[in-house]
Amino acid sequence: MIIILGAGIIGLSLGYDLLNKGKKVKIFDTSDIKAKSTIASVGMLAPLIEAKPLERKLFDLMIESKIIWEKLQKNTNFSKIVGLKNNSSLMIALNKDDEEKLRFKQKFFETLGYDSIILSKNETLRMEPFLNSNIVGSLFCDKQNQVNPMLYKNFLIKEVLGLGGEIIYEKKIKSITIKKKKILLNDKSFGFDKVVISCGVWSNEIIYNSFGIKFPTRPLKGISLLLKAPLLKFNHNLWFKNIYIAQRENEILAVGATEEEKGFDSSVKMDELFFLTNSLWESLPKLEDVTLNEIKVGLRPAVYDGNPIIGPLESVSPDIICNFGHYRNGILLAPITSQIISQYIFEENIAKEHKFFSPKRFNL
Repeated sequence: MIIILGAGIIGLSLGYDLLNKGKKVKIFDTSDIKAKSTIASVGMLAPLIEAKPLERKLFDLMIESKIIWEKLQKNTNFSKIVGLKNNSSLMIALNKDDEEKLRFKQKFFETLGYDSIILSKNETLRMEPFLNSNIVGSLFCDKQNQVNPMLYKNFLIKEVLGLGGEIIYEKKIKSITIKKKKILLNDKSFGFDKVVISCGVWSNEIIYNSFGIKFPTRPLKGISLLLKAPLLKFNHNLWFKNIYIAQRENEILAVGATEEEKGFDSSVKMDELFFLTNSLWESLPKLEDVTLNEIKVGLRPAVYDGNPIIGPLESVSPDIICNFGHYRNGILLAPITSQIISQYIFEENIAKEHKFFSPKRFNL
């Protein structure tokens, strides 16, 4: 029996993978916690655009996971169910300074081995006629796509349950006790072979309360919007200086996202809302005809070195496995993360480049 703590995309994706490989799975989650990272995610599958200097190992991991997403995309029925689109991305320049930054981005992408294309104002507007006419150009990034996180989560829940897995909703888990292949949580005991901790920003709290080990993590608050925009229709994912936009079905635009270090605060502040709405007015036309459908808040699990924590907590037990800290790349990284954790569970050989993400790197 594999016990997974956390039923976000990371935990559910792993559970789905393990069930398909013949393991029994129990996934624990809670309704007591708000602002889980999946809630506010827009679901961009854009490793190139998310890439940063000095994060080559993370970029390579994102590319590995993107390849898995591309294989999944060949299943048209699956793609339709989860909103998996092959619609690429445009990084939009609203002024000359933005345009220079895009040229810098293009050169950076070249150092990673990827080509992108600078488009003129007219070329951009031919591709996206509903953009503001005052744009100056764009950078076309092929195969930087999207999936709908909530549709994907609903798909995973249905599949996990259909394959015989259990999803158990408890009060918030603050600590666990491990004794002779038994895990005690919330005064209940369960047998297990392995325990996987996938509770996002709350993972560190559980590990510290349980074993006295503290990882260098922090929550980063993100707010996203869902807009009803019947007069705006985009063919690509759009990336502006301060926001990014994904076209959904039924005339919905998903807009992300703020990024602030405000602890575990899950409220929506006026300055955060102003930042997003002001950026929208700068970026899109016809906003007087757009309706605000929903405001979403999520706390992203960030690690100070920028990399997720994937692997056994061997200083406590090789049977306790960490699977958190994916920051803003959880949806993108879910498939490769599940693959790596499965390899640990089945005691298979782990690639050297994947061992880098182990908890061992912190010497804890």
